[in-house]
Amino acid sequence: MEPEPLAFTTPEGDPVTWEVEAEPYHDPFERRLTLVVQGTKIVQRRVPRSEGRDREHLYDLLENEARMGARLLTRLGRSYPVELPRLIGYSLDVAEPFVLLSDYRGEPVSRFSGALLIAEQRALQASLFRAVRLLSACGIVHRRIEPGTVRWDGSAVQVTDLSHATLIGARRLRLGEAPYASPAQRAGHGRAATADDLWSAGVVIYRTVTGREIADRPDLTAAPSLQPIHDVFSDGPPSAREVLARLRAPDPMQGVPDGHDLGLEEGRAAFDRARAARREPVAEETVTQVQPVQEQPPQPWWARWLPLAVLIVLVFVVWMVSR
Repeated sequence: MEPEPLAFTTPEGDPVTWEVEAEPYHDPFERRLTLVVQGTKIVQRRVPRSEGRDREHLYDLLENEARMGARLLTRLGRSYPVELPRLIGYSLDVAEPFVLLSDYRGEPVSRFSGALLIAEQRALQASLFRAVRLLSACGIVHRRIEPGTVRWDGSAVQVTDLSHATLIGARRLRLGEAPYASPAQRAGHGRAATADDLWSAGVVIYRTVTGREIADRPDLTAAPSLQPIHDVFSDGPPSAREVLARLRAPDPMQGVPDGHDLGLEEGRAAFDRARAARREPVAEETVTQVQPVQEQPPQPWWARWLPLAVLIVLVFVVWMVSR
């Protein structure tokens, strides 16, 4: 692997260049990089030119991932959790734009289907609902929590891929399929809510713990270890914090300060301004400067009759002299 320079912008808005080595990859949208100096591994998610040429929405998804990653960093700061991907930087105004993330942990959760011990089952539930709680506290709905976006390392999950995430309260769009997407999300009704992620997380847990395939709403009656999440599929689901309390897991937001990192706030604001400028380009126009016409003040009514009055007076004087 030959080192190559990688120029990008940090979440704080600073331009930097790193020397990296790229591992061989089979996915054109993602590759693993190693920093030459530190030896740290990171993930590069990108849109190849050949793929984006005919699917411009891929650029929007990549930008959304950067925006959501910046939002998480701003809110969570130094208390950043292991359950969520951490944004390292981005470069979106190049021929092949990309986003850099911390290296993935563990393996896709689908590889552990039906093979977890009782203690691991409880740890999986607590960690995944911890991730949902953190997203909710940051005002984010992931919308694609499913086996392909959840990883497990034996003690904690990592929820990846924020490209389809949206803000709580945004209009729901039709997204996802059964059983992982909630009925409301599949139908595109109402507003995006944490309930969508609760449904998805519940199905992922059911599928991983039991190893059973399901078509839609799972039946938890035969799974005693899943009783703490029995109502996440109801019309009035609990909050993620309530589920964590049932699992005897602490609220991860208790130790997170309310203050925001000003550097990250400024970086995110710069990112939003750059995105807005690129999405709404102002056409350059040649403007001819026209000098305004100086209007004369209107004349009084008697000024129009003054010449005639003077003429009459002169004629009268001449007539009087000639007599």
